[in-house]
Amino acid sequence: MNLKPDNINIRTMLNSYPVLTIPNFQREYNWDVSYYSSFFNDIMKNLKIDNNNIENTDYFIGTMVFSGSAEKDATLDVVDGQQRLTVITILLSVITSKLVSLGQNELANATFKYIKTTDDYGISRPKLKSQTSYPFFDSYVQSMEKSSLVEPISEEEANIKQTYDFFSKELQEKSLRNKYGFNAKFTYTDILTKIRDQILMLKVISIITGDKDTAYEIFEILNAKGKNLASIDLIKNIIYEKFHGDKNAKDNLIEECWEEVKKILRKRDSNIGMATFYRHYWISKYEKITNVKLYDSFKKHIISDKTTYEQFVKDLKKEAKNYIKIVSPRLEDYESRKEYQWLVESLKAIEKYFGVVQARIFFLALFYIKDNDLISSKEFKKAVKYVENFIFAHSAIMKNQANIYESRFSKLAIQLRKSASKAETNKILEKFLYDAFYDRFPSREEFIEKFATIRFSKGNLSSNVIAKYAVNKISANYAERDIFWDNSTIEHILNENEKDDNTLFIGNLIALESNLNNEADKLSFEEKREIYNKSNYKQVKNFVKENEHFTFENVLKRSKKLGDYYYTKILTNE
Repeated sequence: MNLKPDNINIRTMLNSYPVLTIPNFQREYNWDVSYYSSFFNDIMKNLKIDNNNIENTDYFIGTMVFSGSAEKDATLDVVDGQQRLTVITILLSVITSKLVSLGQNELANATFKYIKTTDDYGISRPKLKSQTSYPFFDSYVQSMEKSSLVEPISEEEANIKQTYDFFSKELQEKSLRNKYGFNAKFTYTDILTKIRDQILMLKVISIITGDKDTAYEIFEILNAKGKNLASIDLIKNIIYEKFHGDKNAKDNLIEECWEEVKKILRKRDSNIGMATFYRHYWISKYEKITNVKLYDSFKKHIISDKTTYEQFVKDLKKEAKNYIKIVSPRLEDYESRKEYQWLVESLKAIEKYFGVVQARIFFLALFYIKDNDLISSKEFKKAVKYVENFIFAHSAIMKNQANIYESRFSKLAIQLRKSASKAETNKILEKFLYDAFYDRFPSREEFIEKFATIRFSKGNLSSNVIAKYAVNKISANYAERDIFWDNSTIEHILNENEKDDNTLFIGNLIALESNLNNEADKLSFEEKREIYNKSNYKQVKNFVKENEHFTFENVLKRSKKLGDYYYTKILTNE
């Protein structure tokens, strides 16, 4: 290996190294407050303060790896260390701004030279150049005059701004004196200057190699155990590295495709992360694996060449489009065709009402075979409904943990993706879904007992969502509908009484048109019956015929009766 390790400090690095470039294939700046606040606290802890002096001390912040030549090249690629260098640059920028506000222009300029300087031709050059956050980083951080017109337009840029704002607050004079004990003997300028010097004295082991492959080999050794980088970052790096400097500019195409995946995932829900999607995708297609082993699994399954990597990234984009349909379903995904309303409601129930994310693993595979015409519409619907009903019974009602799903859904999904025909798909579903999950289905008695305890209140009960879902499901099933009523609300047959739990149980609930619910309001049951007679819902009509009177005793009996109906008519369809 052609290596040049060096034990240096940040001052020497920024003074003597050429421009440090963070390539577009490196992970974006993504440190959250726990990381950069801890980094700042470590810096401050190593400032030794006594009554007469503030003393700087050495503090080691780890290894950084660079590709290129510090003597011959105009730039060095940052292979490992971009997060720390970004934070250091932001910190120096904040200190520069504070010094400017104090009128300490000479000190501000002396600090800013570690952020940006001019070359022999008078051209301004940043010490650290980020390709993924340009021009925001340059305008907001690497400028003496902050532009108020610059706003973050990506998650990375928002993180940069949040970090800057955090340090701006932490480096206020009052905050520094209160937190770290700087007495009146030290001026604010003294304190800022000493903090700057402490940052510049941070020690690193710098490894520079002219061999790009060697740089990434070192990078893998330092990070592949998952302690410093998430698997998805390692995978991204190994893919981007293969295209780095591609003569056909495919590195840009790969980057655009990767970024498009992230945009697809964030478009509807900013909480949908790339790492979560990637793992669900991976164990839906390749093998059930833990997060920390995803990188090793990638190297085992994916051939290391440009053609394979390019196809892999394109496949990620295609799967991300289905993933968002699963996680945040909308009718517009299906050209607003009403015949898909049942699918939107089923997926929404699993995601929003039941909160079970493991089903995404199976649905990714199911959507894949649907897109490839390897399953009939009838069998597709049957499979979706089965999973919806199973999760409702197993998790929402029986309160069993959902972690048992992951292995089974992974095995099922991988088998489905191997299917070559609709007939083969049906056999796979029979063996790996209906038969494989049968042992986890609750018995009729177990289900009814738990179902009867569901409660709903106009107040805030944790069971409200499940109760509303179950009541609407029963009402729709009575009417032989695949979808819920548009105008349905939850009616308490006997008026809700906070002091009497019996009025909250599902046996006292029924789906009713919203206008009739408002009309019934707090009336007596006898008066409500007259209003119920106006309903177009079949279940309400049946209820009126069967119940001339309704008491608290009827509530408990009806709770179990509804549970039995749900089990036999909806879950098992006996």
